[in-house]
Amino acid sequence: MGTLYVNGLIRTMAHEEDVHSTMFVEKTRIIAMGEEGKLRRRFGRRIEQIQDLNGKAVYPAFTDAHIHLIGYGEAINRVDASRYTTLEALGQAFLKAEPINGIHVAEGYDETKLDRAPTKAWLNQLFPDVPALLKRTDRHTALVNDVLFQQLGYKASTVIDGGKIGLSDNGEADGFLYDAALEPLYALQAGNLERNKSSLRSAIKNLYQYGIIAAHTEDLSYHGDVADILQAYKEVTQETGFHTHLLVHHLVIDEFVQQQPILPSTMSIGAMKLFVDGALGGRTALLGRGYSDDPTTRGIEVHTPEQLEQLVKRARSYGFTVAAHVIGDLAIERFVQVLEKYPAPKGKRDRIIHATVVRPETLARIRKLPVLIDVQPVFLLDDADFIVDRLGLNRLDWSYRLRSLAETGALLCGGADAPISDPDVRRSLYAATEGTAGRVNKANETLSMYEALLLFTKNPHLATETHGRKGLLLPGYDADFVIFEEDFYRLRGEAILNNRLVETVQAGKTVYQAEAALI
Repeated sequence: MGTLYVNGLIRTMAHEEDVHSTMFVEKTRIIAMGEEGKLRRRFGRRIEQIQDLNGKAVYPAFTDAHIHLIGYGEAINRVDASRYTTLEALGQAFLKAEPINGIHVAEGYDETKLDRAPTKAWLNQLFPDVPALLKRTDRHTALVNDVLFQQLGYKASTVIDGGKIGLSDNGEADGFLYDAALEPLYALQAGNLERNKSSLRSAIKNLYQYGIIAAHTEDLSYHGDVADILQAYKEVTQETGFHTHLLVHHLVIDEFVQQQPILPSTMSIGAMKLFVDGALGGRTALLGRGYSDDPTTRGIEVHTPEQLEQLVKRARSYGFTVAAHVIGDLAIERFVQVLEKYPAPKGKRDRIIHATVVRPETLARIRKLPVLIDVQPVFLLDDADFIVDRLGLNRLDWSYRLRSLAETGALLCGGADAPISDPDVRRSLYAATEGTAGRVNKANETLSMYEALLLFTKNPHLATETHGRKGLLLPGYDADFVIFEEDFYRLRGEAILNNRLVETVQAGKTVYQAEAALI
């Protein structure tokens, strides 16, 4: 016995204009698509319920192909620094927040959106006697007060491979930590089994409101014991039905392989994850030449070319593909060079994550590699206030190159990198199809709406080889779909951002429904 959805605009995403008005769902599967009359006659008494879509648009449910699921869940319950436009207001909220493992934490500040930038003196004044941590929106830069700095055992002279201690003009530590210098903080903030389960539940509940029912995620080295993190994922994904594809950070790859975990059907394992560089906002992304607004730095090289090669060789020895965070043009070049030397196993794809700044000659080299690329269209919106200053106009031509990346033949998958960016898929669709934000105009690098939707529907399942039953709306596929008030294909500009999600359906069950939804 099932439900007949009628009078809709149901886009299967199998082809750009493959549209039906009626869909029959029985239990957890799509049984048939077509015209209402034919399906009524065909299934007769098996139709238990008829749901009139009233012309609303239906798409396959979304998958976010790059997220930090536990981190996103934790951020939901912490001070969201991105909400504040003045440092005073941020400070007041920060003071009221409950500490985590004894540390006061706020997440996601962007100095370009505040009336003045946060400083160590400001943080010390707020928290003179207890440890405090303020994370930048990209999570590659953080500000700590003196108490926490000393607790970490750092000095101004501390040298950190793949990271650095920020220094003021007089050579004293200024409280800022960059990239690998943040790693000791993970243990101090680590969760336990119950807290990680709670964070996962919070994250999943929020993602349902955006139509997201699956994710490719990387959490295994940040939130406590690997076995406990895996157990949290097992319990919560089986409880919710939310599907997760886990990348394995190189810091825990040996431990993970030794454990040989047995996973439920709601989980799968992907590539070994590593970082080649940092982020543009904090000037730690690795560029071929100095930043336009600070020529003294080209960013941070998290691993030397020799170290990078050894990491890729270790992944290959375990039979893993490799996923690398690469944002700057030199970082991408370094990773591509290693992949050319140690290609992925036959039939597999390595994963390039972000690819924000790419030289034309590097695009040509990517064309020859078996890779998929995690793109974050929403970064265009998030970076617009500072990116021209960081890169200058000439290198801006190399950035946010969705169309150029697609033309390499690589499989493109979409994500928001939450909690770095808002996981609302509408923002990504807007950025991918409009290509403009602030002073930045990348209209020549946009995708069609069909191509943009593929980033969050079919393509992530091609990446995880689950495309025979997920990512499209076809007979035999899982009944995972979203219902929107309007058809994205017919919307432009801010209308994309305002398109209302009415319902999220996972395996035939409604997991989110908008208030006063009239269907």
